[in-house]
Amino acid sequence: MSELLKKKPNSCLSEFVKEYWYVHWQNASPISLSNTPTPEEAVCFFPRNLPYASTHGEFVKTNDTFIIRQSTSRIDMLTPNDYIMFKIIFQTGGFYRLFGIPMSLFTNVHTETISVLGKNVKLLREQITNAINFEEMAGFADMFFIDKLKTVKTYKHPIDIVINQKGLHQNSLDKLASDACISKRQFERKFFERTGVNPKLYQRILKFNEAMKIKKKTPTLSWIDITYMVGYYDQMHLLRDFKQFTSIIPCKFDFENAIIY
Repeated sequence: MSELLKKKPNSCLSEFVKEYWYVHWQNASPISLSNTPTPEEAVCFFPRNLPYASTHGEFVKTNDTFIIRQSTSRIDMLTPNDYIMFKIIFQTGGFYRLFGIPMSLFTNVHTETISVLGKNVKLLREQITNAINFEEMAGFADMFFIDKLKTVKTYKHPIDIVINQKGLHQNSLDKLASDACISKRQFERKFFERTGVNPKLYQRILKFNEAMKIKKKTPTLSWIDITYMVGYYDQMHLLRDFKQFTSIIPCKFDFENAIIY
């Protein structure tokens, strides 16, 4: 049995928090899944059994709550047979604006949450663990972030509007910097603070993610067709990104057991 529920946050949080997710899997045995780079920053809570994660072949048990910075490579997950995840997905740059902590400081894709954000998150973790359903979890998260709004010190900058627009990967850095009313160098610095990666790499992740979503949804489409659908110059550029972001070639990738969204 698998269940995925999604819910928008309180409207006053919409410029910081994109969505709450609730995932519940019940299977006869643990399942191995691959996560390809997805353009997102998030905080995850695991109220029940903990998953294992691997980036270099060795699976390590995760913490019961961790911060996810922008990933740039495939992460393999081994999920237990009774698995619940509550996930808080931020707007691009939303974590930085709420907490004032640059995503560039996180050297690991997964960073334990309480050591970074303190005792208030410890209370939220306990509330989520004891919640009876997804609605309660989302309500506790809303209360936590609404309280956090009282101390937000990183006010909205034009770049925060620019980096959340659709089609970000289709614009040049000069155009994006101009739209944000800052120099190209300032744009790169502020973007790195907010995401932990440079804007060109982020644009490549956006484009690659679009290609992977299309292939997952329509497996019969050829890679040549997908190449031009998402705006790659040629198939070699797509293959380069595929190898960099998954460490394997397309014909070896298991789309059936991949998490792509």
